[in-house]
Amino acid sequence: MITKIISGKEVEKNKDYFDIIDVRTKEEYDMGHVKGAINIPFDEILDHLDRINKDNPTILYCKSNRRAEFASLALQSSGYSNIYIGDGVDLYDYDLVK
Repeated sequence: MITKIISGKEVEKNKDYFDIIDVRTKEEYDMGHVKGAINIPFDEILDHLDRINKDNPTILYCKSNRRAEFASLALQSSGYSNIYIGDGVDLYDYDLVK
């Protein structure tokens, strides 16, 4: 299965239509995150499947896309198919909130 890629601009433009998950650490999330994003660190993603709606399109993002890619593969292996990777915060100048 191939994960779809979505630009940071598209993330911000359409964030009301997606569930957004910041897969960085809690400390990174607390320093600033995309408005409306929830925090589930990539290495804990499989422990929190109950927080992710399988039917909703979901965007994963991190700092550089690496952790989002790992989280995407984990979700796909658990039957999630509507997963997107958004530009990491080092790759796009998001309007981050604390």
